[in-house]
Amino acid sequence: MLIKYSDLADLWEEDELVHFPFDRLGPWVRFGRDLFPPGGAMPVDVPILFTVHLSGDVHLFSVLRIQVGEGEPGQVIVLGAVPGDQGLLYCLDTETGAVLLLGTDTGSLELVNSSFALFVEFLYRLAQLIRNDPGGAERAAMARHLRTELAAADPAAFEDPESWWSVAFMQLESTR
Repeated sequence: MLIKYSDLADLWEEDELVHFPFDRLGPWVRFGRDLFPPGGAMPVDVPILFTVHLSGDVHLFSVLRIQVGEGEPGQVIVLGAVPGDQGLLYCLDTETGAVLLLGTDTGSLELVNSSFALFVEFLYRLAQLIRNDPGGAERAAMARHLRTELAAADPAAFEDPESWWSVAFMQLESTR
């Protein structure tokens, strides 16, 4: 795996990519650039899964202070939301580089991917599947194969059977 910037630019036009503002947010980041996607780029939209178009008081690349359990408060950077549910925000953990799903209505927080780079890799691979979707049993087989590849790259993303990616792939693997 490991996509290159040219892969992103080939799948999405330049105006369909947004770049992490290192100049503005770099001081918040406590992890290495190796955990970022190529060029700090991510897609603007991936149908059903991801959008950078946010509504309400939270904006793309906002820094949010969060409290999880009894530990010290932490910061996350908003990367986008689940289309159709702006209460589910994809956020970058400024300490670890992991991408988390923050439920603003419930206060829930769950791991999506172990790194920002892997998150964009997953979006890239799923966007390819969606664009070339044969439907039915063929889609289910392709999704099962893709799940195996992605789980090998980021086992933590599938560790919980109720995780974001586990549920998404259950739906893709259905033959409806």
